[in-house]
Amino acid sequence: ALSDRKFYLPKDGEMKLQFFHIHDLCRFIDVLLKDKPKQHIFNVGNKNAVSIREWVKLCYQAAGKTVEFVNVYEDIEQRNYFSFYNYEYYLDVSKQAELMPETKPLYEGLKEAFEWYKNNTDKVNKKPFFDYIDKNLA
Repeated sequence: ALSDRKFYLPKDGEMKLQFFHIHDLCRFIDVLLKDKPKQHIFNVGNKNAVSIREWVKLCYQAAGKTVEFVNVYEDIEQRNYFSFYNYEYYLDVSKQAELMPETKPLYEGLKEAFEWYKNNTDKVNKKPFFDYIDKNLA
C-alpha cells in the first residue's frame, strides 16, 4: 500500500478470514481467570469474518491508500504471493461471545497495527512476496 502497488488477490478474493486483536485475547484470558467457566476450551476471534478483498481494502484504507486489485486465477500456491494459505479461517466463537460480547472492530485494530508498523518496520520479518509477484505475476 505504501508503495502504491497493485494487490494480487487470490481468485475472486471472497475467501473468508477471521481475526482477533491481541488486546481482546488478553481481555478474554482475564475473563476466564475471573469467571472460571466450566468450559475450558474456546475458539476465539471476531464474530464476523471478512473476505480477503474486504480485508485488503481496510488495510489500504488504514494506510490512507486506495487499492487496485489484480485477480490471480492461475493454479499457483497462493502462499507464494499472499500471506495466508488457501483455507478459510472461520471459527464458531459463540461461546467466547457469551463471556465477552464486545471485541475491537477490525478496522480499529488495523489502524493501530499500521501505526505500530510505521515505527517498527525493522522488527517485521518480511516475506519475499514482492519478488515472487515481480518475477511471476506482474
